[in-house]
Amino acid sequence: MKLKNIYEEMPVNVTPEQMWQVLSRYGDISNFHAGVVESHSLDGNINEAEIGCERVCNIVDMGLKIQLKERIINYQEGIGYQYDVFEWKNFPVRKMLFGFAISEDVQGKARLRIDIDYKAKPAFLTPLMAWKMRALVHDVLLGYKHFAETGEKRTPLKLLRSQYRQLSLQNMQRA
Repeated sequence: MKLKNIYEEMPVNVTPEQMWQVLSRYGDISNFHAGVVESHSLDGNINEAEIGCERVCNIVDMGLKIQLKERIINYQEGIGYQYDVFEWKNFPVRKMLFGFAISEDVQGKARLRIDIDYKAKPAFLTPLMAWKMRALVHDVLLGYKHFAETGEKRTPLKLLRSQYRQLSLQNMQRA
């Protein structure tokens, strides 16, 4: 099955180690990221990212109550991980993978990259969903960036888009 890839990379004004401390908080993303209404680890999994760790994320988007169940399938300590969305409700996908990777720029600061690979159900929706997936990738990065840099929890996405307007404009030009 050929999956469509959407990605973006964003500078984060913290060290890669500090970024990893945020990214590894796998189960409780809703405690700091406003894009996720509620999240929790599944069936005794710990909150920290590790291979096989599972979580549930509840999201409200355009009035839809979306639920995603996710499992980490690839993991590199301090660098990143990839997870498979293995079950979903109210979201038109056949397959979806998210990948996060942290790199270091020349000043020793973090760069966070996200990749989403997906195929919609029905398949003809795959290219039509690209604009929505680009916006999702950007919002996820803004949430992680803001929390890592400020420690502020659950800052509304609308406010983040305004605050990081230059990054948002760059994202729109890339699309």
